[in-house]
Amino acid sequence: MKKILVISSYPAPYRVGVFQELDTFYQLDVFFEFIEDQSRSPEWFVRNGNFHVLNTPDAKEAFAWSLHHLKDYDLVLAYDYNNKNAGKVIRRCIRRNIPYCVNCDGAFIRKNWLKDRVKHWYISHAWACFASGRFAEEYFRFYGAAPERIFRHRFTSLKEEDLARRPLSESEKQAKRAELGLSEKRMVLSIGQFIPRKGYDVLLKAWKDLDASFQLVLIGGGEQEDAYRAFIEREGLQNVVLKGFLKKDQIYACYQLAELFVLPTREDIWGLVINEAMASGLPVVSTDRCIAAMELLGEEEGGFVVPVEDAGALAQAVNRILSDDAMRRRMGERNRKAMEDCTIEQIAKKHVEVIERL
Repeated sequence: MKKILVISSYPAPYRVGVFQELDTFYQLDVFFEFIEDQSRSPEWFVRNGNFHVLNTPDAKEAFAWSLHHLKDYDLVLAYDYNNKNAGKVIRRCIRRNIPYCVNCDGAFIRKNWLKDRVKHWYISHAWACFASGRFAEEYFRFYGAAPERIFRHRFTSLKEEDLARRPLSESEKQAKRAELGLSEKRMVLSIGQFIPRKGYDVLLKAWKDLDASFQLVLIGGGEQEDAYRAFIEREGLQNVVLKGFLKKDQIYACYQLAELFVLPTREDIWGLVINEAMASGLPVVSTDRCIAAMELLGEEEGGFVVPVEDAGALAQAVNRILSDDAMRRRMGERNRKAMEDCTIEQIAKKHVEVIERL
């Protein structure tokens, strides 16, 4: 069995899921740089599993052992190659001619002379570059990856079991609405941290021009919640519900209760909630700074991509979908079908295919 060293940022559920799948094919030693990302709820991260987090003496000792015995590995998978320890591993791989792969979930190219030289060195020496789509491909090519070394996989947080969720019955919908404190009104949904980057202030501005017969439900919690509540009260906005962190089953129930998903982000190098909403059969409205929306929605086939920071365009797109039930159903069904083979299991399968080829 091949032995692979994996280094990544933090134990996000979708990362751990991919590595768990790969662990059925290979012997993996997995190290995460951090236990959590401070912008997310601590409850979201995976706390226990077959991996190390480099915040304990035992984990650091295990990582040092792996570095010392790097030649014992058949491959290094530097999943988040910009981190300090990932860079340390890559530099040793280059010096000792040990094969390694890098990954890009999505990226906007920002030119920086010094950082660009380091990225070019890391990426151009990689045996394989795993790319989430065309934006990640362009990123890798910009930093010197040979086209034949770039391999696409369909980035997602969805597992096969998530796609198999049955629709809620009417009685189940009523029970879930009561549990979550939601009214019977039709729902426009958004999920993400309450931070400036997510652009919820723009969505709240747009809500003034939207159909008052709908309720807007924002889920995530975070540092901007008080500011959002103050804006809602000051502007007299109706039918806006703010929720903090919810568990996975509650999140998926919200998808099943909604009519439309909106992500008004100022920047997401992917935006996994787009995949989740599409798999739940929802049309989507997002911005031209959300790579998932630009990669997955097509030419107005599954929703609309609007200019970032443009509350008017956002309101127009949302109203257009909410006022046309036939369009909403058509977009939602198209999105559901588009996600049928977009799973964590398929990501792992693609990785195995590439690793075996190399």
